[in-house]
Amino acid sequence: MPIEEKQPFNLLRWFALLSFLSVGLITAVSSILLSSFLTHNMLQRDAVVTMEFVQTIAQAENTRSYFETDDPGKTKTVFEAFFKQIATMPEVVRANVYNGNGSILWSDDDRFIGHRFSPNPQLETALSGKLAVTSGTSGKSSKPEHVFDQEVPFFAEIYIPVWNLSENKVVGVVEVYKVPLTLFHAIQRGNQLVWLSAGLGGIFLYVSLFWIVRRAARVIRRQQEQLVESKTMAAIGEMASAVAHGIRNPLASIRSSAEVALEENPPFRATAEEIIHETDRIEDWIRELLVYSKPPSGNPASIRINDLIQSTLDSLDREMRKRSVKPTLTLEPSSPLVHADEALMRHVLISLIANSLDAMPEGGELRVSSQNEKNAGRVEIVIKDTGSGIPEAQMDKIFKPFYTTKSKGMGVGLSLAKRIIERHGGTLQMESKEGIGTTVLLHIPSAG
Repeated sequence: MPIEEKQPFNLLRWFALLSFLSVGLITAVSSILLSSFLTHNMLQRDAVVTMEFVQTIAQAENTRSYFETDDPGKTKTVFEAFFKQIATMPEVVRANVYNGNGSILWSDDDRFIGHRFSPNPQLETALSGKLAVTSGTSGKSSKPEHVFDQEVPFFAEIYIPVWNLSENKVVGVVEVYKVPLTLFHAIQRGNQLVWLSAGLGGIFLYVSLFWIVRRAARVIRRQQEQLVESKTMAAIGEMASAVAHGIRNPLASIRSSAEVALEENPPFRATAEEIIHETDRIEDWIRELLVYSKPPSGNPASIRINDLIQSTLDSLDREMRKRSVKPTLTLEPSSPLVHADEALMRHVLISLIANSLDAMPEGGELRVSSQNEKNAGRVEIVIKDTGSGIPEAQMDKIFKPFYTTKSKGMGVGLSLAKRIIERHGGTLQMESKEGIGTTVLLHIPSAG
C-alpha cells in the first residue's frame, strides 16, 4: 500500500486566508456598530432638541391640562393651535397627540383620531416617561400611521412624553414626524467616513501583518534550508573522511605503479599517463569534497582585491592560452581593500574563472573588473565570459550541491563559492543567456 506523502504546512497561504477573513469580519462588524452608534446618537440629539421645543410650547400654552379632558371640541381647538406652532419647526410633516391610555386625541389626519395602534413600543416607552425616537424610509414600515402625502427618503419619528402640572405623571405623548434631510445627509456622510476609515484601517492592518508574516516565513524557510544544509554537510563530512581514508592509499599505489610503468615500459606510456591523469582527477574530487564538507571559516583580514585578481589570472594564464581565451582586465584605480580570507577568496575566483574557461572550449573573451562602491560599503567584482551560457531552465539549480552538467565535475564548486561569499557577508549572483555568455556578480564588504 503506497504511503501518502504529507503536504508541508503553508504558513503564508493559511495566514493570508484566515487573516483576510478575520480582518474583513472585524472591519465589517466594527463599521456596522459604529454606524449604528453614530446614527442613534445623532437622531437622539435631534430628538432632544425637538422635545425641549415641544415641552416649552406645551408649558407656555398650558396645553398639558387638556390631555386629561373628555371634551373633544376643546382638545381639537387647543391642539390645532398647538400643532400650528409645532409646524413652524423645520422639517416637521406630521404630528399626533396621544392621551395617557395610548389613544390618539388629535392628529392632523382626522382618520386617526380616536384610534389606538398597537403594538407600538416607542409609544409605550414615551408613556413610561422616556424620550423615544426611531427612523425609517417611507414605504418600508408596517405602521398604518406611516402614510405621507409624498414619498420621503428618510423620516424620524419622535415620541415626546408630556407630564402633568405636578411633573409626577405622564398624561400624554406628542408624536412628531420629521423629514430631517440635512441630518440624513450628515448621517450618510458620517457612515461613509466610518466605513472608509474602517476599510482603510483593515487594509493597512492586513498588509502590515501579511508583510511581517511573509518575512517570518522567509526567515523560517531560510533557517530550514540552513538546517538541512548543516545536516547534509555533516553527513558529507563523515562520508568524505571515510572515502578519503579508504581511497587515497590505493590511489597513491596506483599512481606510483603508473609512474614506474611510464619509465620502464615506453609502449604503455599513453596508458600510464591516462592512469596518472585520472588518479589526479579523483584526488582533486576527494580534496574538493573535503573542502566543501567543512565550514568555510578562514581567517579574514584586509586584502587588496586587485592584487588577488591579478595573481589568480596569472596562475591561470597557461590554461587561458591553451584554450585561446583572451582576458580583459579592468581594475578599480584606488585598489580597494576587502575584509576576507585570502585563501578562500582565491579559491572562489579560481572556481568561477575555471567555469568560464570550461564554457569556452573553442576560445573566447574573459572580462574581469572591480569597482569600489563606497556608498554601499562594498567592492563589486564582475566576471564575464562569451561562452555557451546556461539554459534558463537550469538557472534555479546551479547553486545546489552536487548539481552539474559537466561530465568531469562534482557540482560543488558554485555551491561552495556561494557559501564562502555569504560567510563573508557578501553576495554572489549569476546572469546567463544561452549562446551569449555568463556574467557573475560578486559583492564583498570593503575593509574599514
